[in-house]
Amino acid sequence: MKLIFKLTLANMLHRPLSTFLTMATLAAAVALMSLLIQIREHTAYRLKQDIADVDLVVGAKGSPLQLVLSSLLHIDIPTGNIPLTDAQTIMKHPYVSETLPLALGDSFRRFRVVGTTPNIMEFYDARLASGEIWHEAQQVVIGSSVHKALKMNLGQKFYSSHGLSSSGTNEAQHQHAPYEVIGIMEPTYSILDRLILTSIDSIWLAHGEEAHDTLEEHSEHEDEAHHHEKDILSQPVPDLQSIDPTGLEITALLIRYKSPIAAVHMPRMVNSTPGLQAAAPAIEITRLFDLTTGISETIQAVAIILTVIGGVSIFITVSHSSAAGLYDMALMRAVGASSTFTISQRLLEGLLIAITSAVIGVSLAHLLLLVLHETYAPAAVFGLTGMRLYSTELGLIIGAVLTGAAASLWPALTAYRVDPSILLKRGR
Repeated sequence: MKLIFKLTLANMLHRPLSTFLTMATLAAAVALMSLLIQIREHTAYRLKQDIADVDLVVGAKGSPLQLVLSSLLHIDIPTGNIPLTDAQTIMKHPYVSETLPLALGDSFRRFRVVGTTPNIMEFYDARLASGEIWHEAQQVVIGSSVHKALKMNLGQKFYSSHGLSSSGTNEAQHQHAPYEVIGIMEPTYSILDRLILTSIDSIWLAHGEEAHDTLEEHSEHEDEAHHHEKDILSQPVPDLQSIDPTGLEITALLIRYKSPIAAVHMPRMVNSTPGLQAAAPAIEITRLFDLTTGISETIQAVAIILTVIGGVSIFITVSHSSAAGLYDMALMRAVGASSTFTISQRLLEGLLIAITSAVIGVSLAHLLLLVLHETYAPAAVFGLTGMRLYSTELGLIIGAVLTGAAASLWPALTAYRVDPSILLKRGR
């Protein structure tokens, strides 16, 4: 076996260009398929984690898909704000089991600051690694990825900025309302890992103070009205269902139904309310997949074509190798090499090319995703690191190996059937 391996390796190195082109073609096919597998598997996992069994998202009128992406996946800008008065009505509806209000719009070094309630920990089955949950305004709990990327620790203070910038270059704009880290979450492997969580009144306070600066230039009546609002906002909000909602807004409301019949009545009720819209995450995510189906199928078709080309290239490479080495093989057969020696060497050549190509292809796909995760912010937010090998990829490697075996089988059988005595009589 050792001799067969040495001879096979020598044959491959004897034709470096042909071997390289064959391996490159098959490796490209495997890399494309590996990328598709990783994106599909990770997307399915992330959606399950990030959606957190939310049945309905309520927000401002606009794109339902945008509402779901901004409120659940945090990869888009919100459609706007909705009055807390309307949100309270929905929270108290008999069809509603659980609700989770969100206040969005700010960020800190590309990580989003999300105003919400402590119930979000239960929604995502999250736990604290250290510290405690917020109990006053301007206190925050950070996700594990935020802690790791920004080296933030308990007691650290920072200022948030307007917008949901992913560049990390936006300057602090809420210097009147500093936040303090009082808790760090354990990894949840969901979007929570990349969020900075605080109370909704913290978001109101940050924006309310700026509104005060503007209102000072207007009437004295407006200024007094804002002072009243500021007095309310400077206190922690114990229960959003019971406070006076006058003049207050949130960005979205995540809802879990109490019974299946709610799926019929709740969206209709919400959509009939002026300025509000309801979006079902399951429907919108399916729509998103439908939008990307064409791209996925195109990449898959290209990968299949490259696989076929790679198989043909292996066939041609092994055939040429077999034809060029027939006389040498005849000499070896004459000095005692078995008949299976010939077929084994040809099959091994095809298998070595296929295995090497498959390993290189999968490795390149994972390396590309790793680089994207470290250099491209949206990929980092999505959490696709390329560090996980899926079982489907092992099947992909096996498929590539079988392709190499099938492509080299006919040349191997052809070499096996040649009579070595005829070749020796003819000479080279």
